[in-house]
Amino acid sequence: MAEVEEQGRKSSEESSDDSEEEENEEEPKLKYERLTNGVTEILQKDAASCMTVHDKFLALGTHFGKVFLLDIQGNVTQKFDISPVKINQISLDDSGEHVGICSEDGKVQVFGLYTREGFHENFDCPIKIVALHPQFGRSSSKQFVTGGSKLQLYERNWLNRWKTLTLHEGEGTITNIKWKANLIAWANSVGVKIYDISTRQRITNVLRDNASLRPDMYPCSLCWKDSTTLVIGWGTSVKDALNKVKLSIPFDAYVLVNPLSASFRCYSLILRSFHSLENHSGKIFTVI
Repeated sequence: MAEVEEQGRKSSEESSDDSEEEENEEEPKLKYERLTNGVTEILQKDAASCMTVHDKFLALGTHFGKVFLLDIQGNVTQKFDISPVKINQISLDDSGEHVGICSEDGKVQVFGLYTREGFHENFDCPIKIVALHPQFGRSSSKQFVTGGSKLQLYERNWLNRWKTLTLHEGEGTITNIKWKANLIAWANSVGVKIYDISTRQRITNVLRDNASLRPDMYPCSLCWKDSTTLVIGWGTSVKDALNKVKLSIPFDAYVLVNPLSASFRCYSLILRSFHSLENHSGKIFTVI
């Protein structure tokens, strides 16, 4: 009888523990589905180094210097052998018909997906990031920027030759660039800056609050929410970002930018500062 009571007590305790675990289990924040088909085959022989998403397809770069275009089911539609080393970044214009690619050995290629005509250059240093003008295909100047030890703008002149303009240098490696309309935002170890391509002026500078965070361990994330709002994340994980979304403060900062014209000078104004429980800080800026 005592043995039966003991077994019943253990069973009750185990069921209680299981129910507590179920109650404590956190509901997933995002629904996801694993890419298969061609992606599975690629990752059996190689490793992904970067990915860019377009409405029409996905672009995947690998550590062995290849770029694959995939449909939403993960099937390979195109493949490009770019370099023998890691692909650092892939950039697409809004049309999805032009791509910019940079690699660790200094190669930069910008071309049409259906023509392969464009810019092909080898540099003597790693190029970490590349960003095409959103309307690259429609623009006659074919502008794009690259980031490594400096931020450089490339564009075609009326003679159809490429010319280069250094927009910024001297503050370490540029690790991220995002281009929206006429505004180019980039990050380095010091902070985030925004450049207006129409006025050829740098219009704001958002300093990094926590300089103790290693840039290689905590890279800066940039995302244009719309044509006037830049969201900056630094030193956060995806979970932290989602927690901040619940507080209506995605990532670490908002940068609000009014539409600009060449007849106006711009300045930045700090609207609000906040510090999160995770010791990540942020500011809200407007540029007028």
